[in-house]
Amino acid sequence: MKAVFFLFILFIILAPPAFAADSSPAGEANTANIAELYSNLESFDVTLYSTQPKENLSLEVFLISSKGTREKTLDRQEFLFSSLPANIRVTKVGFWKVSNPERGAYKLKARLLEEERVLSEAEYNFAYGSNSASRLLVNDLVPNSQGISVALSPKEASLFDIEYMLVNGSDVVYTTKAEKQSLTSVPDVFSAPWGTLLENNKEYVGRIKIQIYSPEREVISSTEWFTARDNAEITDIYKDETGASATVFGRSQVPFEGDLVFSVYELTGTIGNRNSGLVESTRVRVPVLLNNDDETVEVAWKQKLSEGVYRLEIELLGNDDDVIERRENIIESSLSPVSNVSQKNNTDIGIVTPGEDGENGIPGFLSIAGITGFIAVSFFLRKTRR
Repeated sequence: MKAVFFLFILFIILAPPAFAADSSPAGEANTANIAELYSNLESFDVTLYSTQPKENLSLEVFLISSKGTREKTLDRQEFLFSSLPANIRVTKVGFWKVSNPERGAYKLKARLLEEERVLSEAEYNFAYGSNSASRLLVNDLVPNSQGISVALSPKEASLFDIEYMLVNGSDVVYTTKAEKQSLTSVPDVFSAPWGTLLENNKEYVGRIKIQIYSPEREVISSTEWFTARDNAEITDIYKDETGASATVFGRSQVPFEGDLVFSVYELTGTIGNRNSGLVESTRVRVPVLLNNDDETVEVAWKQKLSEGVYRLEIELLGNDDDVIERRENIIESSLSPVSNVSQKNNTDIGIVTPGEDGENGIPGFLSIAGITGFIAVSFFLRKTRR
């Protein structure tokens, strides 16, 4: 009995409390942490990941130059997180403010804090101005309202991944990756469209990260600023004396909410000395377009254009009423003014055109009345003779 009692007391002493894992600093540090980071002397990015929602976090980043055992902080930046969602990678991008950089070793140091307590720390070491040339060279980087394109030249045959980023302020609002791309000996262009909506007249940053895996892991990045604009173009036009239509093709991830203005001018005078007078102008709303969307807009003239030559002007107006594109064309009508007026009047009051139902312009209903009268007279004469 004493032995059993002794074992029971020993179990109570050695067994940890049930809440020890949840309240331990190590357990909380693993909840939110720095999952990935990268830097060069131009820009950096830090990716956070948390298994539980977190609030009121701060991220501190430092750019440090290393010369032997001496370290010097060149720049410091801080990002605040009012909330960090669970199970979603959140990336922050920043840009260093370094003037006259020197060749040598550098370090990105990042700390994730909850109030004053450090949840996670990480470092990234890189060199600037080293003699080792990269296997790929970024010749040009062009982001715009449609997407992003980069021209690359190989120093030697390479396989690599490209990550395309759209950055708004310090937030990565869209990212996509193309894996196992290749270059052998000839330069090539690699592109990706933005998969998110952009805001008109807003400045964004297009950024790429290229990762080469072998024989040594190497990362290259480049950034470029651009201003998002609404954009579209007229791709097809149809016109005649009854109306016109234009097909509009979207060329931006800024929603296009513009108008088309159709204007018809009658041309008079001789060739080379023609005057034009406005006949009709109509403004029509274009359905909302995004990149690679198209819509056809049609208008009908209030009256058919009578015989003559006309100039058709179509203006495509953007979201701010700016003229994005202007197209001109010619409409040649063979519809005579007399027949145009006659057709309009006949349609309005139901007059039968002479010669259609009676000979020599006699209306059809008069012919029928005459025939009916003739039959009646003949019948009367026959009865009289009897």
